[in-house]
Amino acid sequence: MLKKRIFAKAVAADVHAGMGDTALMEKYDLNAKQLERVLRRMVDAGLIDHMQLYERTRLSDSLITRLFLDRWRASRELD
Repeated sequence: MLKKRIFAKAVAADVHAGMGDTALMEKYDLNAKQLERVLRRMVDAGLIDHMQLYERTRLSDSLITRLFLDRWRASRELD
């Protein structure tokens, strides 16, 4: 498998600028698992802190929950 070369400082700058997961995955051609690995390595390297990672996770979880509820409501309306 070919490894991708990602420049952590560029990713860190994008994270600090508030870029979301989807935009990061598109920009750096990553899937969700790869992005998670990159972000955790950046925490280990001190490029982003644990709070920034936590905030991203919390935001992602709430977004997923909201999308799930929207889908559930839409399917209920069709019944």
